Amino acid sequence: MKLTYRPEIDALRAIAVVGVLIYHAKVHFFNSLLFQGGYYGVDIFFIISGYLITGIIIKETDENLKFSFQNFYLRRARRILPALLFAIIISLPLAWYSLMPYSFVEYSKSIIYTISFLSNFFFYITGLEYGAVSGLLKPLLHTWSLSVEEQFYIFFPIVLIFLIKFFKKEIFNPILIITFASLIFAQYFYVINQNLNFYFLPSRVWELLFGSLIFIYQKNKTIEISNILSDILCVLGLIFILISFNIFYEINPSPSIKTLIPIIGTALIILFAKKEAVITKLLSNKSITSIGLISYSLYLFHYPIFAFVRSNRLAQGIFEYSIVAIIILGLSIFSYYFIEKPFRDKKKVSNHLFLRIIFTAISIILVLAIVIIKNDGFQKRFPSTKNFSTDYQKYLKESRELKYELGNPKFKYENKKNILVVGNSHGRDTFNALYLNKSLFDKFEFSILDTQINCLEDVFKEFLLCDRKMSNLEKKLLFESEIILISTSFRPIDLNKLETIIDNLKKKKKRVILFSQKPGFYFENYLTLVDEFFLEFKKLPDQEEKKSLEKKYFLTMSDKFNETNLRLKQIADKKNIILFKKEKLFCDDLNKRCEFLTKNNRKIFYDSYHYTTEGAKYLGKKIFQLDWLK
Repeated sequence: MKLTYRPEIDALRAIAVVGVLIYHAKVHFFNSLLFQGGYYGVDIFFIISGYLITGIIIKETDENLKFSFQNFYLRRARRILPALLFAIIISLPLAWYSLMPYSFVEYSKSIIYTISFLSNFFFYITGLEYGAVSGLLKPLLHTWSLSVEEQFYIFFPIVLIFLIKFFKKEIFNPILIITFASLIFAQYFYVINQNLNFYFLPSRVWELLFGSLIFIYQKNKTIEISNILSDILCVLGLIFILISFNIFYEINPSPSIKTLIPIIGTALIILFAKKEAVITKLLSNKSITSIGLISYSLYLFHYPIFAFVRSNRLAQGIFEYSIVAIIILGLSIFSYYFIEKPFRDKKKVSNHLFLRIIFTAISIILVLAIVIIKNDGFQKRFPSTKNFSTDYQKYLKESRELKYELGNPKFKYENKKNILVVGNSHGRDTFNALYLNKSLFDKFEFSILDTQINCLEDVFKEFLLCDRKMSNLEKKLLFESEIILISTSFRPIDLNKLETIIDNLKKKKKRVILFSQKPGFYFENYLTLVDEFFLEFKKLPDQEEKKSLEKKYFLTMSDKFNETNLRLKQIADKKNIILFKKEKLFCDDLNKRCEFLTKNNRKIFYDSYHYTTEGAKYLGKKIFQLDWLK
């Protein structure tokens, strides 16, 4: 069932996809990222989908008095699957060439979930934060939105047909209630679990249903406005969208009340655009609507291409990125005209032929994905040793698993001193170094409080860590600890409040120890200096090469950490507490060298700052040897 073509909707698709592309491309302009709220383009796609799908269902029930679920789902399959499978097929050889074994396995798993339209669950379960650095190398991360839409398409027709049957034409109010409930759900989970809120359908239903409400309202009420008013409202809608892309956005892209800004902007254009109005004519320009027509293919291809370009460091300047843009555009145009359009046309591809092609393609892709998983990502594609890996994602996963495994251990009362490590991920590294060597530190028990240091300012007043209430275990650990070991990546707000925090801890008879700021080393395109050496020479450095590389590590240390450590030294002297310098564990100031491998050739750092598990064990032994906890 076709709806009347509205070119301004294709213009909205064009704006949405351009916003998403620029957001994912991380384009800088005068040292500022452009379109930091460009992720709202996906929310615009959702409202358009809700609008169009509602229109198809209602028009079919009005004209035929009966809705065909079979025809509906088949049309959705024709619209979604061919281009999606084509994008996966194109990405497979690129993944073989560029992804490290662990990442290749994870990519293959994501293929299976993507084809099953469950990739949003997969990326949530694996703990991947959309917009985070680690997500930029996941070729199929963007398919989470397709999974959300398809899950909506499965359930929504059933709900809408039910409402039409029992409420007749009065379906606006029940849908409005569901929309409002979903928005409240999204705002609540934005506060308590942003990652779940981002990926799950219940947090996104309100955006799709907003589109449904627009269609139902337009169908039931004739909107009569002048061309001038139409222009004003459409310009206002465009302003809402553009300011959400550039000004009123959240750093975390999880949906919230603020998402109403681009949603309302989109709604204003869909509701009040008139063919005769100037803005509508501008939006209907063929150069804009053409981008809207290929927007689905553009969305599918841009993210994997960006991921492979980044992982292989294929583009650095404007010229290289221009070539990347041309490749993405070319693939998208080809996909639209030779994949999308033919498969939507029943005259060119019958239902029987369509199902055969799709079943065959899915079967081949699934077999390939399973083979990759069973063979552990074909590790022989890259040089490797038993103890060493260049796979950043592998170490990231190990770090998460170790955090889950160790958690917050309780003190055991065995005539030992209780040390509570406080800090962010840098504090977790210090805790790992100590806890993984607890057999050496037989006079101490260790636990950890994962928090930003500034949150300790009022911790003894209302047991709040910033705006979060402490758990009973956290309260117990805080009160039972004799020693508070502060180890974190210090921000200005931490340094400004540190003296007050130390005073408050001392009032509670706590001994305070400070660990200095950790220096940051070179880490580009998810590779450390030793990773780059290993990939270039297909081996680990020998003793002379290691000395040379250790000097390079020393030279890449960031300058800012010296300023921070000078401030920490002043605070420590003033408050008469101990300050230990972390860089002494792995750097030699006299010879200007920094270690990067353990004695058995395991990496100490997997990025600029963070310890690998083996690195933490190695440095914990050094803390013991230096007798820092005497």
